[in-house]
Amino acid sequence: MEDALREEITRLMSLQGIDRQLHELQEALSKVAGRVDQLRLETDGYRIELERLQQEEQQAKINRRQLEKDLSEGEANNRNKRMRRNQVRNEKEQLAIDHEIESQRERNQRLESEVLALMAGEEARGQRIAELSQLVEQGAANLLAAEKEIAAQVEDLKVSIAKQRVDRDLMIQNIDGALLARYEMIFSRRAGLAVAEAKDGTCNGCRMRLPPQFYNQILRHEQVHFCPNCQRILYCEG
Repeated sequence: MEDALREEITRLMSLQGIDRQLHELQEALSKVAGRVDQLRLETDGYRIELERLQQEEQQAKINRRQLEKDLSEGEANNRNKRMRRNQVRNEKEQLAIDHEIESQRERNQRLESEVLALMAGEEARGQRIAELSQLVEQGAANLLAAEKEIAAQVEDLKVSIAKQRVDRDLMIQNIDGALLARYEMIFSRRAGLAVAEAKDGTCNGCRMRLPPQFYNQILRHEQVHFCPNCQRILYCEG
């Protein structure tokens, strides 16, 4: 019984070693891939902003051309009205034309202000477009270089992970199903430490003092014991 229990604990400890290595490999793979994902995310963000500003720039140019056309027509219209006023001798008609000229002048001022605002916006937008174009170009180059740099590293990590999974599958074949399920639950909840040594009356997993009678039961190696505090699987050396 004692030998069988020792073998079971040994298998669990070996499994824990494999699972820890798997976890480390997967974290390393995630970090490597994460660097590329971050670069891709940043570059995509610049590209989206660039496309939006380019669309705004295109629409602003259309609007500006229309405003300039309206302004030009308004100024020509006022010139014609002033010429017509000089030919009118009726005071009432002169006042009507003066009102039309003033209204058109105010409208022309508004159009001119809108044109100037569009020109100022185009200048600021043009600077940002140039800046973003550079960032997108540099980001694409950095992304390509990063993908090439990590390609071999990612492949090595994937090979190592696959090998560890094969070793794990072989290991769990000889572990009781109920005990394996409990081990996996503890491993996931206790930061990758499911099997801990009980030494000098203390659980080395959570550092809690174990009841003396309970500790003596662990020393007898008659069955699998779990820490009353952290629920880790306990074993004793020697």
